[in-house]
Amino acid sequence: MGASEVTGPGDEDGVKDIELKDGREVKDGDVPVPVYSMQALWDGKMTVKDFEVTGKEQPTLPHNVFEQDEALPVIDIEALLGTDRIAREANMATMLEAAKSWGFFKIRNHGVPLEVVKKVESNVKKFFTFPMEKKLLVKAENFSFGYIGGSPVTWGYKWWMEGLHMKVKDEAIRNMVNLVFSDDKEFAKEFTKDLTSYFGTMRDLSRLVVECLTEGLGLRPDTFTKLETANAICNARVNHYPRCPDPSKVFGIPGHTDPQLLSILYQDEVGGLQVLRDGKWIGIRPDDSTFVVNLGDTFQVLSNGILHSAVHRVALNTLRSRYATIYFYGIDNTVPLSVPPELVTKDRPLKYRPFTVNEYREYLVHKQLPIDSIKFLEVQPKATESATELAQ
Repeated sequence: MGASEVTGPGDEDGVKDIELKDGREVKDGDVPVPVYSMQALWDGKMTVKDFEVTGKEQPTLPHNVFEQDEALPVIDIEALLGTDRIAREANMATMLEAAKSWGFFKIRNHGVPLEVVKKVESNVKKFFTFPMEKKLLVKAENFSFGYIGGSPVTWGYKWWMEGLHMKVKDEAIRNMVNLVFSDDKEFAKEFTKDLTSYFGTMRDLSRLVVECLTEGLGLRPDTFTKLETANAICNARVNHYPRCPDPSKVFGIPGHTDPQLLSILYQDEVGGLQVLRDGKWIGIRPDDSTFVVNLGDTFQVLSNGILHSAVHRVALNTLRSRYATIYFYGIDNTVPLSVPPELVTKDRPLKYRPFTVNEYREYLVHKQLPIDSIKFLEVQPKATESATELAQ
């Protein structure tokens, strides 16, 4: 596998490679066609027209139009950690309600200095300036860890973005950085230190948010975080969305949900993140003082549908590139996960069957990240009735 072994998921941590049966490198005569959409665009194998979305799926909201008065709830992390019981309960209630209705909220006073986030963003920006042959030293062979130059070329909707998808393990980060920045060992050392420090902080922050939401569901706070084993899929990605000549017909990433428990995102000042709520697309205003948190499909399933994994997308613009730094928090990839029996009642019968994260990821890639992918995990009516009887 060559360079891909450095960043690709291996058996040692239980993350299974997903074979892109419909997205492998193909041949155009004797000339290889790039696997990913932006790579193909820059190589002259695709045009902007190949990225266009038609009909009702077209972009409907400009990248810089945001909800009036910033309706997205904001949670104070200091209050969640503090001794003021009233302030903690108020923030817990607001966060739980946001997780049920929005699937999105912002967090402030999170303890991560802005300069730390900006340093990580700046370092990865340097990676994106490299020529393609250097970025492809760490190409994600199977749409997994490494450099992703868009979406697989065979997908119906093409992504107008490139990303560096990183396994949050010190050795994997060090190997990847050393390979790409082999001619600048001092920078590689500093970059590795910045990434590992930042990701460690984000893991702690993610665990706190997950445990507070779990407590709000009436469960032991560590019900889900205790499943964060060596097989956990905690990872991070920095996305680059280049400016686009026709943002009225092209998305950075079309509407989708995230598979993990939750994601924590820092977006730069350009804007473009949009969330679907009650059938309406809403722009999330960039804000240096907060992170954006969104729940993933795993959390919706394990909460038996009480919490909400919201569909979101990225709009483009003609003037500026946009960058987003995302930390994805997940638990075990290989162990069957199931709804805790406390969340199954006569009024709320079991909605989702047991599953593994690897199984679900494979389905998502095979189906090209459909908006309604979580239906794949719904139980059949007979199974629902049996589980409800057992819970009574």
